[in-house]
Amino acid sequence: MVSLGMQSQRPTFQIQLLGDHAIVYKINTGQLKDIDPNLLAFTQFVTNEKINGIKDIILAYDTLTLVYDILHFDSNPFLFAHTILEAFNNASKNNIVSIERRSMIEIPVCYDESLGIDLENAVKALNCSIDELIQQHSEKIYTVYCLGFLPGFAYMGEVPHAIQLPRHPSPRSKVLAGSVGIAGKQTGIYPMNSPGGWQIIGRTPIKIFDPTSTSLTLFKAGDQVRFKPIDLKLFHTLNTHEDVH
Repeated sequence: MVSLGMQSQRPTFQIQLLGDHAIVYKINTGQLKDIDPNLLAFTQFVTNEKINGIKDIILAYDTLTLVYDILHFDSNPFLFAHTILEAFNNASKNNIVSIERRSMIEIPVCYDESLGIDLENAVKALNCSIDELIQQHSEKIYTVYCLGFLPGFAYMGEVPHAIQLPRHPSPRSKVLAGSVGIAGKQTGIYPMNSPGGWQIIGRTPIKIFDPTSTSLTLFKAGDQVRFKPIDLKLFHTLNTHEDVH
C-alpha cells in the first residue's frame, strides 16, 4: 500500500449524474499522461468502503463512475455523491487513504509477420525496421486507462510517438483474439474474434477474456503492462486460442 500523505490541496472533482442510476466523478488535473493518483485513491477508497447500493465501480481515464441501485436510494443522488466525496476528502486530509500498488502484467507477444498482419505496411509508413518497431513497442510500460469496446479490451497508453499509427479507414470484418494493435497513442489486445480497425503488429498466445473465470478479464484500469517478444514456435506452444489461422 502507498500512502498519499498530507495534501496541501484537495483534489477537485466535478460530479455529474449519468442517467438515473449512475454518478460520474471527473477529476480536473489538466492533460493526463497517466491515471491521476487521487483518482486511483478515490477508487480504492470507495471499493474498500463497500457502500450498500453500489452495484459497479468503473475507473476510466479521468473519471470514476459509480452505478447504484435506484431502489436503494430514496434521497437526492447528488447528496449521496457529495457525502462519499466528503468522506474521501476527510480520510485523505487525515492521511488515512492509501493506494494499492498497481499490478505489473507481462504479456508475451509474437511479432511475426504471419500474426502481425499490418507489420509490413506499418514499417513502410513509419520509415523504420520491424526490429525497431518491436523494440519501441515492447520497451514501453503502458497504463491501462479503461476497458471498453469489447469485454476485456484494455485501452493502454501512451504509445511512443515514433510508432503511432492511425486506425484503418475501414475496419476488418474479423480480427483474431489475442491480436495486438496500435491506434494513435494507444495500444490494445483484442480479447476475442471481432471486427476491428486497429493496426495489428503481433499476437499474444494467452487469453485476455475468459467468461468462465472469476475475474473475467486479465486487466483492470490502472494496471501497468509490458509486452515481451516471443518467437513463433513459443507462440504456438503457449497458444490458448481456438482459432490460430
